[in-house]
Amino acid sequence: MEVGETFLRQATQFMGDGDLSSALASLHQATESGINAEQTHKWLVVLHTLYCFCECEKLAGSLMENPDVRTEQLLSAARLFFEISRYKIATDLTRQVNELQPGNPDTLAILASCLERDGMNDQAKQFLHESIAIDPSHVRTTRMLAHLERRDSDFASARIRLEKHLQQYPSSDDWRLQYELAAVLDRLGEHCRAMQVLCTAKAQLAPYIEMQAFEKMSTRQWEIVQQLTSERLRKWNSNCELKPNLRLCLLAGFPRSGTTLLENILISHIDCVGTDETGIMFSQFTDPLIMQAETASEGIEELDSFNADELSAGRYEFLRCTEEYIQEAVDGRWLIEKEPLLTANLAVPMRLFPDAKIIMPLRDPRDVVISYFFTLVPVGVSSLASVELGETCRFYASVMRHWLYLKQVIPEAQWLELRYEDLLENPETQTRKLADFLAIEWSDALLSHHKNLSERKVSTPTYDDVSKPLYKRSIARWKNYEEALAPHLHYLKPYIEAFGYE
Repeated sequence: MEVGETFLRQATQFMGDGDLSSALASLHQATESGINAEQTHKWLVVLHTLYCFCECEKLAGSLMENPDVRTEQLLSAARLFFEISRYKIATDLTRQVNELQPGNPDTLAILASCLERDGMNDQAKQFLHESIAIDPSHVRTTRMLAHLERRDSDFASARIRLEKHLQQYPSSDDWRLQYELAAVLDRLGEHCRAMQVLCTAKAQLAPYIEMQAFEKMSTRQWEIVQQLTSERLRKWNSNCELKPNLRLCLLAGFPRSGTTLLENILISHIDCVGTDETGIMFSQFTDPLIMQAETASEGIEELDSFNADELSAGRYEFLRCTEEYIQEAVDGRWLIEKEPLLTANLAVPMRLFPDAKIIMPLRDPRDVVISYFFTLVPVGVSSLASVELGETCRFYASVMRHWLYLKQVIPEAQWLELRYEDLLENPETQTRKLADFLAIEWSDALLSHHKNLSERKVSTPTYDDVSKPLYKRSIARWKNYEEALAPHLHYLKPYIEAFGYE
């Protein structure tokens, strides 16, 4: 252990000096010499934030083999791997927790969630039924069982399960069940009741939302984008001889506008590879460079100051992190960088990759906000938009105004708008547009994207939808909620007109 401690100190020193490769070499020596579970877990967390996921997997193996490992360390590691769609590793870690402390409903529910996301629904149901037998009042277990019933189109059973639980076991976690119940009622055609239940859930979540953080972020984003003039973009693009020579396509838009669908269509092509919302561009670049700058002007000035070597270093780091996340080399293919809220954060990727292509998915703004409002999103800075329908509409407007501005200053050859409804109506014509835009040969595979997901795990809330053929059920969905939407349409009207949805 003492030898291991020595190598760990070296690894920490190298990390402080910014020498990641030497830090990892010392860490390998430390783990071979022997380090305790606490140290192993600590380094796993650190390397996770640095997108060193291959090393994280090795440390997870060491953690599970350590006789002194604690269940909370295993669960913490499982959550980290779940976040990056490594569901098998998350499952293995959680299984060990269940073996060490069998019969815990929380553990069983987490295990079932890992299995469900890994496509093992039958195994997930077994653990859920075990959990509900131990504790009939367990909220997450009930929600997951109802969710699986809804996925199987057994809406009646899901409704009975959820309403029975809400009546018998009221708690501060009712919002989880109400979200699921609202989705079930929506599919049953009980739209008024669905909206009532959903608003009840939102009201329960409201106290946890950080309004000031959201407003600060939105203000900074708009200050930055207004400084992206045609002249500035031309200067940024004056030297495209940057390395690595990565073909990058930024797939932006707004959540629930068809971004995940478009990504899965594109990556059905042999010449494309997708990312499925890695968060790399924001966490590693936009946040430290733009959001943490004292002012928007200072952020832009720093972007202007980068020389070719610094830009190339950033591109290499972006590629390293991305390949770690997707677990494969890009190898000259188009990298489809899908991030729906990238629309309000395009400054940094356009500085690092001034020749990047931009695809902007569009969908009727009224359908977008209703779909987003029904989606259970993680509590965070952007959560304000999901708590009240008016705020959802305002959020849509605050994001998409960036695109109405940017499309006037970005060269037309560099971007493509694609409407969700047009894609559903005439998929071949629209996929040919995509192929022409990226200068790739059109393929029939672009029309059968749902058949190509057997090995790919989608981490976004729409993971179930993209495994199905194209369907038109979601078109004009907003009309079911027209009365609730009416007071807030003034936020959406400019975008309804601008995108041709009048």
